[in-house]
Amino acid sequence: MKNVVRQFSVKQIILSDVFLSTPLALALILAAGPIAQWAGGPGATFYLVVGIVMLLWCVDMAAMAFNERWRETYLNLMIVVDVAWALLSLALMVWFAESLQPLGWALFALNVLVPLDMAWMKRVAAGKPHQPAFR
Repeated sequence: MKNVVRQFSVKQIILSDVFLSTPLALALILAAGPIAQWAGGPGATFYLVVGIVMLLWCVDMAAMAFNERWRETYLNLMIVVDVAWALLSLALMVWFAESLQPLGWALFALNVLVPLDMAWMKRVAAGKPHQPAFR
């Protein structure tokens, strides 16, 4: 699996993260009220704030994807933020477990799995593949 990920550049992986996360962020912003009704959990304000934070993170990642110097400098920070976001989402999912509906479980699961997967892919793509030893 690592070899498949290494076929892509870090820039491509960051942009795929942006393209996966932006629609979810916009949906959370534009439909916070209905999502809060269908998903249960904390309420419309929470989903609105999460959508805004996600959208700002997507803008930040897009800027880093196109600026190579920033990407080299802040790649590890991007990975840490992805993992922290996933862990926070997992903690909130457990915290609000009693009041979540199926849509809420799906939203929180996406906010756990997608950032963890993207962090792993960024880490793999940034690492140099091991060269076979010559004999």
